[in-house]
Amino acid sequence: MDVFSAMGVFVRVVDLKSFSMAAAEMGISSSSVSKQVSQLEQHVGAKLLQRTTRRLFVTDVGAAYYEKCQTILEEVEEADNLVSQLQGKPRGVLRIICNMTFGQIQLSKAIPEFMENYPDVQVDITLDDRAPDLIRDGFDMAIRIADPQLPDSSMIAREISKIPMYICATPHYLEKHGQPETAEALKAHNCLVFVYAANANQWTLEKNAKRYSVQVSGDLKANNSLVVRESVLQHRGIANLADFVIARFVKSGDLVKVFPDCPPEYLSIFAIYPDRKYTSPKVSAFIDFFREWLERNHKEDLWAG
Repeated sequence: MDVFSAMGVFVRVVDLKSFSMAAAEMGISSSSVSKQVSQLEQHVGAKLLQRTTRRLFVTDVGAAYYEKCQTILEEVEEADNLVSQLQGKPRGVLRIICNMTFGQIQLSKAIPEFMENYPDVQVDITLDDRAPDLIRDGFDMAIRIADPQLPDSSMIAREISKIPMYICATPHYLEKHGQPETAEALKAHNCLVFVYAANANQWTLEKNAKRYSVQVSGDLKANNSLVVRESVLQHRGIANLADFVIARFVKSGDLVKVFPDCPPEYLSIFAIYPDRKYTSPKVSAFIDFFREWLERNHKEDLWAG
């Protein structure tokens, strides 16, 4: 038995609270996961997990052992990172989690070029708008669009770009329902909301050097901005969406900015990764690459998907 490998399997089983989910994530069979955990229990001479037909429980000994395994595995990873840093060559599997729509429209375009530049790095991407626990979920880093606040002090956040947000609608909708001239006027309109946006129902408008906030409402809320965009394109209402989501439709005239003379609000794009003594070269390489890629492509007017 490879003790380090079995520790890794055990930690993922506890994190996911499932043998089958751990097996699927690691690309091995459930029987192999069960065998490695059983061998680990025999190795330490104690029961680490209790299983029923419905649930999985960690024993007191298992919980204490889990904490130690996490520490050991993190130290092994840091040792590997140190060697990679000294060699100066990014390598291995880079596991990234990213906001759904941004990943589809932007990150997906950047990844092939990154892999061309760094052939020793393999990329594993998960798209999800929920904020992950990077360590528990086994990710090296996250690309998040958010306000610059991190509740977890064990994480490092590096801002790599900013995204303008615009309140938009179709010309047909505005012809039919009227052009709002003030933030307060938005209350009379069907405002379609992307629920994962910061202050989703509270829209802010800057006009004549003053900021105005208004509580909006409408008949659609969605956890994916492409769903909101499609309803806007079908003349259903007004939305507050990121530039990369709407730019090509504004350019074609299918959408217009409702307040074209007002400066946009901005959200930040962050690269988030665990605060460790040695940052993996593959993480550092990707952050530097993606910052430059965003700057280059934004300047070339390729921001929109």
